Amino acid sequence: MCDYTQREYSCGHFRWIASKWCREYTITHKRCQPNVTHFEYRAEEQCGECKPKTYPVWENMIKRSNRSTGYSV
Repeated sequence: MCDYTQREYSCGHFRWIASKWCREYTITHKRCQPNVTHFEYRAEEQCGECKPKTYPVWENMIKRSNRSTGYSV
């Protein structure tokens, strides 16, 4: 069995992060039954889906078209 860390975020979502792959997975790349060995509660963090999107400062300098073709005029 592969070892996993279960992580719970303040938004209520859970994530399972592999901490150690078993020998069978390294050969076949087929997932087996997870074995949760650690638990983390991240009270100060939200998961990637819930955290507000941040963009680099230069993002607003790029002119983007709203057309589906992706080309700007």
